[in-house]
Amino acid sequence: MNNLLAAQPEIGGIATLAWSWAAAFAPRLAAAVVILVLGIYLSRWTRRGLDRATRGRRRIDQTLRPVLLTAVQYGIFILVMVLVLNQLGFETTSLLAVLGAAGLAVGLALQGTLSNIAAGIMLLWLRPFEIGDYIEVNGISGVVEETGLFSCVVRTFDGARLFAPNSTIWNFALKNHTRAPRRLLAINVAVTGDGSVAAAALKAALQGDDRVLADPPAEVFTDSLTAAGTVLSCRFWTAHTAYGALQRTIVDELRGKLMAAGMPPDAIQSISRVVPPPADPTRFIDI
Repeated sequence: MNNLLAAQPEIGGIATLAWSWAAAFAPRLAAAVVILVLGIYLSRWTRRGLDRATRGRRRIDQTLRPVLLTAVQYGIFILVMVLVLNQLGFETTSLLAVLGAAGLAVGLALQGTLSNIAAGIMLLWLRPFEIGDYIEVNGISGVVEETGLFSCVVRTFDGARLFAPNSTIWNFALKNHTRAPRRLLAINVAVTGDGSVAAAALKAALQGDDRVLADPPAEVFTDSLTAAGTVLSCRFWTAHTAYGALQRTIVDELRGKLMAAGMPPDAIQSISRVVPPPADPTRFIDI
């Protein structure tokens, strides 16, 4: 009992000190919370405003838009956090040193993530593709919708959204189907007989199609002779914007042209799209 009575002055002093500290710290804590809330709102509002302002602008590279928006948002947030820590009385210089050491440790633990960031920087720097390009790489194929520091968003042919880590794109050979202005199409037509009538009809059909480029000119030549007849090869170039539609319709159109030229249906053995092998010198042409 005596000990409790003796400790009452000390308890009262601690309570008074705690109350004084709380009274002095509460305004700073309230100001820090206000700064934090306003900063989060400001960073999000700035990102949305920049998104609306840069969307569809020709002077703004649409490939860099997501990275620019993210950098602005997180840059504002980091500045707000520094202001909050200063408001709370923390020494930001020593804190940054601690964060640097912690960042090094985290970086060593997240080497895969850092490789994605490095790959993202190289993709943004060298530009093997842009937003809207159709690419094929490492088993991934589709239209690029977004390029970021960590991953790329690709829309596949069936409409699905695919998130591909940047390292899975950068470290493999990439084929860009959109970047080249012209694309080669090859069609093999097997007919009975010597194939002279079919060759003339095919040449006229290709020359009369507006989607087939006149330069370089379309070619129709005998690819091989078989016991059943002749295999003709058609090689022609088209703009990349018409490439897909032409592939889907060219077989039926050539069949109709051959029949219009007087060839009976049973004389047309096959019409098929082919990809010339890499060793075939006829696939190369100075364009």
